[in-house]
Amino acid sequence: MTVQHSPVSLPAPSTPGARRALPLLRRTLCAASLALLLAAGPAAAVAGGVEWPAAKNTAAQVEKAGLTMLDTEQLAMHIHTTLEVFADGEQVTVPADIGIDRSGPAPRYSPLHTHDETGTIHVESAEWRDFTLGQLLTEWGTPREDTRFGAPLAWVDGRLWTGDADDIVFRDGETITLRYTSR
Repeated sequence: MTVQHSPVSLPAPSTPGARRALPLLRRTLCAASLALLLAAGPAAAVAGGVEWPAAKNTAAQVEKAGLTMLDTEQLAMHIHTTLEVFADGEQVTVPADIGIDRSGPAPRYSPLHTHDETGTIHVESAEWRDFTLGQLLTEWGTPREDTRFGAPLAWVDGRLWTGDADDIVFRDGETITLRYTSR
């Protein structure tokens, strides 16, 4: 069986029909693009071959970060910061479940964790204190420098951070951007 495809025929741009057809075509193309990305799965979120998944040994990484696992999320301190990570200009996905141990019958939480891949960092603690990017990166198990990249440049709310990125303290509503560049 042969399937014949006919070219899409749109009215001339100056006609009222074109003004209605173009948004429909854009929505169709956007939906098709989204379907292709979703079908590609998690690999589509990998930037230039850079993938830093969440550490498998969550409790050990949380302890290494100087934090303690909790049986429930605590809300005496409850803030959210956004983390964006780029490698050679391509966005790297901040993985879900950094700081969440789902290996037992019920999840256990670090006061510093992610729930999804949006880059939202949840600070949910029984006490109000400073939590740092360095602690999160330790929990994540991501390298401060890997063989392809040097240490990242960091920005906080669009302002270049001149100190060590590990020392950035999470503040509610801020956006932290890390940019790694090939050596």
